[in-house]
Amino acid sequence: MSEIIDFDPVSGISHWWDYDAQTDKATITTKQDVEPILDWTKGAANQGLTDGGIKESFWLYAKIPTIYQVKMHQAGIKLNDPSATKRIIQWVNEHAPHLKCTAKTHGGTKSKIYLPNATD
Repeated sequence: MSEIIDFDPVSGISHWWDYDAQTDKATITTKQDVEPILDWTKGAANQGLTDGGIKESFWLYAKIPTIYQVKMHQAGIKLNDPSATKRIIQWVNEHAPHLKCTAKTHGGTKSKIYLPNATD
């Protein structure tokens, strides 16, 4: 039976520990509740809340939860690299369109992207 060993209420990330006596193996699993983020992005996309930013050269294209940042890093995308903007947008469009804060598509030609919680 899994046992919670840590929980961050801000990010929704929890760490779980599990021990299997038959195989003598311990496992630590990381989980994140992304539902609040997905609800917000869906609402923002449906209402066009972020679409006006493109006219001011700033557009909140997607909110990327920490768990997805890890997946992107595993795919070879460095989120803190300004030259990775096109790859980030393409990855979101292809693998996680539910993270988008807009119903519009973008070809990834924007020169800058702001990721406040991105890690290397």
